[in-house]
Amino acid sequence: MNRPAHISLLAASYKLKLLRPLNPPFQFSIEPTNVCNFKCVFCPQSGFDHRSNRKRGYLTLENMRSFLSQIREIRPGNRNVSLTLDGEPTLNNDLPEFIRMINAEGLMPRFSSNARMLTPDLIERLAVSGRFLVSVDFADKAASFENIRGREGDFGIVLGNLRHLVEVAGKNRKIQIEIVNISHFSGADPDQSLSDMQTLFPKNLPENIAFRSREFHNFCGHLEKRPGAAYKLCPYPWTSFNVTWEGDVVPCCRDTQAKTVLGNVLNDSIMDIWHGEKYQSLRNALIKKDTDHIEACKHCDLPWSSGSKRWGLKYMFSSLIRR
Repeated sequence: MNRPAHISLLAASYKLKLLRPLNPPFQFSIEPTNVCNFKCVFCPQSGFDHRSNRKRGYLTLENMRSFLSQIREIRPGNRNVSLTLDGEPTLNNDLPEFIRMINAEGLMPRFSSNARMLTPDLIERLAVSGRFLVSVDFADKAASFENIRGREGDFGIVLGNLRHLVEVAGKNRKIQIEIVNISHFSGADPDQSLSDMQTLFPKNLPENIAFRSREFHNFCGHLEKRPGAAYKLCPYPWTSFNVTWEGDVVPCCRDTQAKTVLGNVLNDSIMDIWHGEKYQSLRNALIKKDTDHIEACKHCDLPWSSGSKRWGLKYMFSSLIRR
């Protein structure tokens, strides 16, 4: 299926509120690990009971291979696979091999990192594994960074890792980087702090290196809920397929604790889960605005954030194209 056809079916399924979408999943993600070396104030990892619902573990090469074989059978129009959910991907020693495996399928690997362990040695190992996109949350100054990340002394280490990554990507255009400003979470002006953060790096960088600011989400109830005036139907159950390191399928990338499990890709096929009763029940509950019984959705602010730019047609379309 080509991308325009996939997006057309996705749009029709979402607009018509079909419980069994005409399209297969558009976005695929799988979690390398739910272990993290930081406890950021905006993240559920900072909660004392975050581990109460899931054991810690790491995605294996065998399970990654199984997941990719299922994606191959579906032949989706979207070519990206995200290595993300909970945890820090660079803590899984097999990350370079995951990158290589995804590239071997003709797919584009993406992952988010806090870059603390993204050392020059690991960067070199990743660089020879094939193309990839890495997104790193950063800040304009040490005080903001350490206030958000909850650790002292890491700003300089991360900055050094990022500068090396930028240098490597400047020579290797197969590496794409997004350095994302999170300074405003601690009260800084978003535009000014973004500008200040960019001055930490060389000018006139190539197009494969980008800077942007992040819009924070309430992580299924972890942050303060800021309801808007109108309800918008969450698109994730019609677009994305998110898998934990142990194979469990969850509704979206924000269900980091796997509060709502819809199936397991090690036991059933992607499409059987995608069209299964649990997924249909989730979609129906969102359509009816009846999510109090769904742990992953009942506290989420996304449907009630109608004033956010994320609901603009231009933003949604560009987001799909980027993925």
